[in-house]
Amino acid sequence: MPAPAVRKKNKKDVLLSIFEHDGISRASVAKITNLALSTLSYIIRELEEEGFLESEELLQGRGRPARVLKINPGSWFTAGIKVGREEVRGTLFDARMIPIRNHSIKILSEIRNNDGYTEAIKEVVEKLRCNQLLGIGVCSSGIVEDSRIVVSHLMNVRNLDIKELLVKKLGIKRFILMNDVDALCYSVSKAVKEDFLVVTYGTGIGASAWAKGQTRHFEIGHTIISSEGKCYCGQTGCLEYHASEYAVLKRFCGEKINFEDFARNEEEKYRSQIEQIRTIASRDFMSVKAFYNDPLRKLATVVGNLMMVLKPARVVFLGEGMVNRKMIDIIEDYVIQNFNKEFINDATFTLGKADWEHGVASAVVHKFIADIIK
Repeated sequence: MPAPAVRKKNKKDVLLSIFEHDGISRASVAKITNLALSTLSYIIRELEEEGFLESEELLQGRGRPARVLKINPGSWFTAGIKVGREEVRGTLFDARMIPIRNHSIKILSEIRNNDGYTEAIKEVVEKLRCNQLLGIGVCSSGIVEDSRIVVSHLMNVRNLDIKELLVKKLGIKRFILMNDVDALCYSVSKAVKEDFLVVTYGTGIGASAWAKGQTRHFEIGHTIISSEGKCYCGQTGCLEYHASEYAVLKRFCGEKINFEDFARNEEEKYRSQIEQIRTIASRDFMSVKAFYNDPLRKLATVVGNLMMVLKPARVVFLGEGMVNRKMIDIIEDYVIQNFNKEFINDATFTLGKADWEHGVASAVVHKFIADIIK
């Protein structure tokens, strides 16, 4: 590797280490990057002169104050956009990932199609774009490949070309598109430094694994676990039919609910009932536990099988429907009871916090930061 390329890589590694640990000492940066202190001092001086870094003194009682390195918040900006069934929501972040402004568009059933989402994304981008924009990250539910949302049955979208919209029509130079659960992995990785599996639970179910700084999406919501139950995707026996909040709601209401109608009109027709059971479950889970038991155990079977393949150190549960730690206990107990410990290792089950826009905007920084380094 030529010397200029090595130098640029070292500058990128230093900048990313400070981005990930804002308020970090030189010694810690040297340990993370494996750079000699003399080399590191030269790189830091260059990054400070170029406006990427600031240093700050921290008082430690007696002795000389310690100096820590921080990202200059105005050195670049990123935007993260979440495309979902109910809304398209975006946030603009400064270089320290502090939100600057946001904008959202509510998505009702009549605009739940390619054209409706195209116009919504376009409006959100126009509201967020600014000078020194490093790039835009878009995350979406459904199957995402290359620069397209291949299909999202919940959003009634097929082959929505995000590159065509952002690059050719809106003139955005740098963008990424990823599944929304992958974006949550990037957000979780800020706090969790070991390999982990993210599982999202609500009216839909998703999963993504984080290992060695990379995400890997799993379409577990449409894993077939039964020979019964017509899913809105066209298959029979999908996990979402049998384990999502749809399955819980059917038990809670004691009535038949068409899954396709639920998927298409959940916000308009079923939202109040979903909110009701979530509220009860968050405050007094034991009073509604009977409605969750079977769905969560079905989910646990799929989670356990994934754990056998991936061997994560931690399983992090997220999503609007995961409202009580006791829900995770049902899943954890079932996995422990039904899977050999040697197959799944001794993973920790936790209830996490993450943000789609934050996650996908962080991914933009990791992908494109080298483009603005001299």
